[in-house]
Amino acid sequence: MDLVYENSVSAIETLQNRFQQQKNVFFTISNFGDPRYAFLFYVPLIFSLDRRTGTKLIWVTIIAEWSNQVLKWILHGERPYWWIHETQVYNKTGSNAPAIQQYFMTCETGPGSPSGHSMVSAAVWYILIASFLEKSGAVGRNHKNMLVSISWSVYTILLCVVSLSRVYIAAHFPHQCLLGMAIGCGLATIMSKMSLDSLTLKHYVITTFSLLISALTTYGVLRVLGLNPLWSVDRAMKWCAKQEYIHLDTTPFFSMMRYCGFMLGMGIGLNSTFNEKAEKVPFSSGMKMISAFLAVGVAKLSEQVTLPKYNTTVFYFSAFVANTILPFLMVAMVPYIVSKVWPVIVGGVAKRKQQ
Repeated sequence: MDLVYENSVSAIETLQNRFQQQKNVFFTISNFGDPRYAFLFYVPLIFSLDRRTGTKLIWVTIIAEWSNQVLKWILHGERPYWWIHETQVYNKTGSNAPAIQQYFMTCETGPGSPSGHSMVSAAVWYILIASFLEKSGAVGRNHKNMLVSISWSVYTILLCVVSLSRVYIAAHFPHQCLLGMAIGCGLATIMSKMSLDSLTLKHYVITTFSLLISALTTYGVLRVLGLNPLWSVDRAMKWCAKQEYIHLDTTPFFSMMRYCGFMLGMGIGLNSTFNEKAEKVPFSSGMKMISAFLAVGVAKLSEQVTLPKYNTTVFYFSAFVANTILPFLMVAMVPYIVSKVWPVIVGGVAKRKQQ
C-alpha cells in the first residue's frame, strides 16, 4: 500500500498547488457531501415532500453510516495528512516528505477507508435519482431514455467532484473515495428495492440495538485481537496542524450515537399518535412545502445546540438523546402541527374573502 499512498500524496500535492486559488470552492463541495447534511437537510426535506421516499432515504443514510463506521475500523485506512509523518517511505528514499496543506476541514479523526462523504453521498443521491426517475416514468418507458442517461451522468459527476474535494483537502486517498462510492451505490441499489411501509416500532427498536451491538462487537473483537480501534484519533491529535480543527463530532463513537439515535427516533415518530393523526389529513402541496420549511428549520436549529463536553460519556449520551429527539420532531411533530394549523389558517383566509 505504501506505493499507492506515495503516488496519491504526490497527486494531492499537485492538486493543491494547481488549484490553491479555488480552495473555497473545494471546501463548499466537501461540505455539500458531508454525511451530517444527509440527516440535517436531505432527510427532513424529502420526507416532508414524499414520505415513502423520505423513509427509504433515512434508512439508507443510517445503514450507509453504520457500515462505513464498521468498515473503517476493520480496514484500518490511513489518511494523507498524518500518513506522510508516520511513514518510513521518505526516509528510505532519502527524499523530503511532500508539503501537503491542512485546512480546517482536513482533520477527520476516524480511519480513512472507505470515505464516508463518498459513501453516504452515493447512497443518498442514488435513492433521490431513482425516486425521481420512477415518478417521472422514464425508467418504465425505455432504459435508453435521455432523462435516465442525463440523471445518472449527473450522479456520477457529483460523486467524482465530492471525492475530488476530499482528496484536495488531504482527508482521503483517491482509492478510499472510489471504494466509498462503490459500496454506497451497492447499498442503495439493494435498499431501494426494499418495502418499509409495514415496519412497526418493534422493528426500529430491534434495528437500533442491532446496529449498536454489531458496532460495539466489532470494536470489542479488535480490542481482543490487540488492536486499538481508536488509533486514528491519536494520529489526528498528534499530526493535526491546529488542535481547534479537531472536533468530537467526527469521532467514530459520535457517528454511532447519531445513526442509532436517528433510527430509534424515526421509529418512535412514525409509530406515534401524532403521526397517525397527521396521516389522516390529505396534505396539499402548500402543506408539504410548509412542513419541509419547518423540518429543515428544526434540523438547522439543532446545530446550535451545544452538547456538554466536560465528560466524554455524557457528551456521547447527549448526542444519542439529541439525535433521537430530532427525527421525532421532523417526522411526527412537524406534520402534526401543520395538519392542525394549516386548515385553521386557510379557513380564516376564506372567511375574510367572503366578508
